Amino acid sequence: MVKLFFWGARALYLGPAAGLSPHRNAVPVLCAGVHDTFEVARDPRRPRAGYVARRTVLIPANTLHHLQAGQVLMAFLYVDAQSEDFRRLRTLAAGAREGAYVAALQRLAAGQPWGEAREAIAGALDLVAPSRPDARVAAALRRLGQAPAEPHRLASVAAHVHLSPSRFLHLFKETTGVPFRRYRVWTRMGAAVRALAAGVSLTDAALDAGFSSSAHFSAAFREMFGLAPSRLAQAGVRIEDRP
Repeated sequence: MVKLFFWGARALYLGPAAGLSPHRNAVPVLCAGVHDTFEVARDPRRPRAGYVARRTVLIPANTLHHLQAGQVLMAFLYVDAQSEDFRRLRTLAAGAREGAYVAALQRLAAGQPWGEAREAIAGALDLVAPSRPDARVAAALRRLGQAPAEPHRLASVAAHVHLSPSRFLHLFKETTGVPFRRYRVWTRMGAAVRALAAGVSLTDAALDAGFSSSAHFSAAFREMFGLAPSRLAQAGVRIEDRP
């Protein structure tokens, strides 16, 4: 089972660890063993230093790491390094939140609808979840999602929702927890992966989402998630981001 849930400026991967070699991700990732522990290298540069068993571990952006998970079902929650989510994850006491988070992941793996699981995960980890999204920000988000390949320059999007650029940036970050430019990257990435999972060619998926080429998309995806998008396609990844 390989599933990928896009959730604003977040992505949740549910599946095997894929046997990746020591690597870095461009964004922070919260790793969790859904039903069992996994192992984290004490020093990825020195295999003889050994591994330590963990149920969850938060890996900051651009940090070399290596996991050994065998057949353990893994969940990788990717968040933006400039997001409020990452700030909150860093300050959480793992023992106080780990159990609730793992329980939410287990229900999701057992078939709970994504909309319900999403709320449970946000609650367990204290992620940004505005109860009353600003209507102007909501309009901007729809604009980004409906045409990911468009430039969506700050001035034009702000004007579209009748705000000054500075006010729009403040309101957007306050509502989503992520800077506007970073959210735009996540929107394009999600659009490309959805198209790829639907059977669209790598080149068309990349271009339709606003990337300059398939190579540009592949490099950006590998940098963000640590593996090539072709590996997801080969695994028959299922995209689930609807309630």
